[in-house]
Amino acid sequence: MADDSNDRRPETQRSWDEVGKNFADVGRRVGEHYRKLGQQGQQSAAEAKRTMNEAVQTAVHQLDMALTSVGNTFRDPEAKDSMTKAVRSLGNALAATFSDVSDEIRQKLGSKSSAPGPDAGSKT
Repeated sequence: MADDSNDRRPETQRSWDEVGKNFADVGRRVGEHYRKLGQQGQQSAAEAKRTMNEAVQTAVHQLDMALTSVGNTFRDPEAKDSMTKAVRSLGNALAATFSDVSDEIRQKLGSKSSAPGPDAGSKT
């Protein structure tokens, strides 16, 4: 009898590879939106060094740009599609992984002995 767990490992690996690819695509799109915002109104490094107040303002501005770029990414239909694919591939990879683990547990428990069911000890 062939070992089914070895047959499923390539499928599990492919699932996790797809997760990585899809989340990398989402990250790239967030970066693109962030860079677009940065080009629209970026402070120079010399101005940011003048005072602590300007440094805080710059940090707040950068945080705002980052959050806005994430929001813009989620409103972008292509990015939304990428995120949907990434989340779906994550779900598929998790399902394949849990299925593999479940199969291995069943094999280990089934090879020792068959345990009595919950009603085996009760008498009627």
